[in-house]
Parts: sequence; C-alpha cells; structure tokens
Amino acid sequence: MLTLLVAGCAGADWASISQQATTIRAGCDSQLASGAIKTHLAAERCANPAILDLYAKAGWPDMDILEAYLARREAIAAQWDKNAISPEEARAEFAQAIVQQNSELQQRATNRTASDAALRASMPVICTRRGPTLICQ
Repeated sequence: MLTLLVAGCAGADWASISQQATTIRAGCDSQLASGAIKTHLAAERCANPAILDLYAKAGWPDMDILEAYLARREAIAAQWDKNAISPEEARAEFAQAIVQQNSELQQRATNRTASDAALRASMPVICTRRGPTLICQ
C-alpha cells in the first residue's frame, strides 16, 4: 500500500510503520466491504488521519508528500462514489498516485543525499600526526 522510500531517515522502523499503515487501511477497507462504512471516500477518511498520525509521530521527514498522496486518494474515492469513474479506473488512478508519490520521495531522497555529500565535502579535514602516521578526520 504505502511503499514509502526512505533515505537518511534513521531512528524509526519504517518497514514496521508502513506495515501498520497497511493494517489501518485494510481495517477501513474491511469496514467498507461489510457495509459499516458506506462510501469509498468514508473509507479513505477512516484510514488517512490515522496513517498521517502514525508517520508524523515517527518523525517522517516528507509529510507534505504523504499528505498530497492521501488527499489524491480521497479525490479518487470521491469520483468513484459519484460514478464519475469506474472501479477499474479508480484502481488505476490509485496505482498512478502511488507511482507519483514514490517518484517524489525518490527525488527528495536523491536531493538529500546530494545535499549531505556537499555538506561533508565542504567540512574542513583535520589531520594530526602520531609518529609516522597521519590521521585525518
């Protein structure tokens, strides 16, 4: 479901968090299938706040991308509920939304890596001599 790319985000178990998000979405989808939730938009609104909260509490650095993705899912669901798109078109649009999100996350990760490398390259190197050995940090 949320295949979120992570680069330079230490400290959290992102695979576990992604699995928790999948479980949240599955629970809301089950409620839709059982009739407890009546619309696809309601199912999205069931899952999305909990998913946002999950990632925010874990310190996800790209909340703007996640928020845009989830908003896009709500827009697709609303179209589906109005019969403006077929279930097949909705699934295709959901798939396209995840592709777009992953592309944006990959670009952000690439930019972070390049920025970190540039920062490291600009830091002064300090060398000390210990006998015949030169140690540089």
